Amino acid sequence: MRWTDFVDHIKTLGFEGNGDDFVAVELWLKQNGHDPVSVDAGDKSFELKELYDKRPGKPMDVSAAAQKAEQQAAIDDGVKKALDEIRDLAGLNAQTGNGKKTPHRHDIKVGGLRVAEDPKGGYPQAGEFFKDVAKASAEDGTKSDRLDVWTKATLSTYGAEGVGVDGGFAIPPDFREGITVHVMGEDSILSRCDQYPIGGNTIMFPDDETTPWQTTGGIQTTWEGEASAINQSKPNLKQKELRLRKLTCLVPVTEELLEDSAAMGAYITRKAGEKLDFKIGEAIFRGTGAGQPLGFLNSSALISVPKETNQVANTLVANNVIKMWSRLYGPWRAGAVWYYNQDIEKELMTMAAPGRLNTGSTTTSWGTPVYMPANGISVAPYGTLMGRPAIPTQHAETLGDAGDICLVNMSQYVCAIKSGGIESATSMHLWFDQDVMAFKFRMRIDGQPWMSSTITSRDSTATNSMSAFIIAAAR
Repeated sequence: MRWTDFVDHIKTLGFEGNGDDFVAVELWLKQNGHDPVSVDAGDKSFELKELYDKRPGKPMDVSAAAQKAEQQAAIDDGVKKALDEIRDLAGLNAQTGNGKKTPHRHDIKVGGLRVAEDPKGGYPQAGEFFKDVAKASAEDGTKSDRLDVWTKATLSTYGAEGVGVDGGFAIPPDFREGITVHVMGEDSILSRCDQYPIGGNTIMFPDDETTPWQTTGGIQTTWEGEASAINQSKPNLKQKELRLRKLTCLVPVTEELLEDSAAMGAYITRKAGEKLDFKIGEAIFRGTGAGQPLGFLNSSALISVPKETNQVANTLVANNVIKMWSRLYGPWRAGAVWYYNQDIEKELMTMAAPGRLNTGSTTTSWGTPVYMPANGISVAPYGTLMGRPAIPTQHAETLGDAGDICLVNMSQYVCAIKSGGIESATSMHLWFDQDVMAFKFRMRIDGQPWMSSTITSRDSTATNSMSAFIIAAAR
């Protein structure tokens, strides 16, 4: 706007153009934590100090203390009204009465943007943020206005540095959360586990693995006769320790990819989420326990159900499924799921329940379909076995290998996860000479089955042992 227009506007608010009036405005703004007002007038900006220097007429008679005190209240009231008017003109007030943002009518700037309160740091999508980071990390180090405001805000709000020796930038929290949603989604194996967020590096659990029917060890109950001394017993507790393991994902992004901010943001979010999710699932299935979680396939709590006598290689029959179900501890059946490799679906769809039909002196084998509905392949197959969800996954082995179908209750798998979930950072120094930006995501997690061994049944026969983790053996 023109300088004369600004002066005319101030005068309409009750100011006479007196220099002391403008000094009062400047002091009031500074005392209330606002930046000095600046007015864009072509190629020149005017500060309130210049307003004072350019004041028309003579200043007030400041020697008249009584007169100044009398006028001070009116000046304060006028300053507050003027500030509101200026903020409205600058478009900095959040809302108008009709719920719409006040449009920008000129370049007057008052105060600072409170972008730190925005969970996206002022960015509508992750791609635009990553693109600004890449540009800021170039040789000239030029930051966009949005990135500059965000990094300054994060210094006080999040304790992260926008510029420094490592060249890192803090990623706004909403974009980190977008990745967490992928990892912790409803189809994620991790989401079915028994999870414990922790602030430190290690968590210890007192663990009682005794069964109610054990006659030795742990707390015992006995029938006693009249006046007999009561038998004594005591708890038998083990200590289970989980120590966080570090899982990282490093995503390099070229300048060419950064040109398309929307595609690049979606790429980073999707790929980082997919990689983290799969790696955690693999560890829950077959982790070695050395530098990573202990998977149930490598646990002493696993039960492997052998194949049937004379069973054809690379097949799955109903008795395999039935025997797996019979080894799942009864109270854990309600939360159990079947995980299987898609290679076995042809076996599921042709699998028939075993049976016998007596016809005189002849016994004839017969069977009914297990996985297919009454109308056969004209409709979708059942998505359950024994009433529990059957879920295809790449974590299961191929048809015929041990673990091609698993019956598990994942609530019996305990996970410790670092509070805060995924940590994220960016750097341009790793591949500086190749114009590639590195986006790093890190998660700390550990896990193992709650039970350190299978459950011995009441009659103590090994063939009747039970567990929360059952697989079909190699066939």
